Amino acid sequence: MNHLKMIQQFLKEKRDFEDLPEYGFPFVTVSRQAGAGGHLLAYVILTEFLKHKEANSVFEGWHVFDKELTEVVAKDPILQRHLAELVAKKHQSQFNDFVESLFTGQSELYLLQKTTFKVVRMLALIGKVIIVGRGGSLVTADLHQGIHIRLVAPEGHRIVWMMKRFKMNKEDARNAVEQQDAERRKLIKLFFQRDIEDPLLYDMVWNTGKVGLDVITRSTIELIKQRATATPRKTALT
Repeated sequence: MNHLKMIQQFLKEKRDFEDLPEYGFPFVTVSRQAGAGGHLLAYVILTEFLKHKEANSVFEGWHVFDKELTEVVAKDPILQRHLAELVAKKHQSQFNDFVESLFTGQSELYLLQKTTFKVVRMLALIGKVIIVGRGGSLVTADLHQGIHIRLVAPEGHRIVWMMKRFKMNKEDARNAVEQQDAERRKLIKLFFQRDIEDPLLYDMVWNTGKVGLDVITRSTIELIKQRATATPRKTALT
């Protein structure tokens, strides 16, 4: 199942994202506090799926979408121009972006984010994807095959993780954790009017400071088996 090719074709044809049927394959969304291990969990799950694919075909053909997702959006010609403009405006103040929105109704940043949400939903409709961030649990809340995971951890644990992962000193790591958490809270509040920390948005909330990724992965696999047998699937595109 070539998710990237399918999405690029839809973008090229400028078709309605809702034209894509729901194939009934499971998918996973991962929401996370900064430094709680969201990206690592996604790849641990993906690696574990490879061990199960011969016994159960539902574990074949999975992909992780995090940075890849942004690249897919960026390959659309119109969005490419928007991205270039956004990069050029990188150092402009939030005030300028706000003023622009008063005149155009919606800023380019807002429109780009909404398109990203559409791509997230499209990926989920195809299924067999692990979507890290991007408001995945809320964009796909009505799709029954979704498994929504939230990762949290004590701040000290997350700061140490950031220090090791990005070779930061403690103060820079603390600032990065606080900034990323604040940006994610703001994003969910702005577009969905929800609190990202609300446990009711997720199937499972895990404290990675106390629970290993192997335990989380095993629980995810069991849920996938349940969801995969709950609803008959349509034939998937290849």
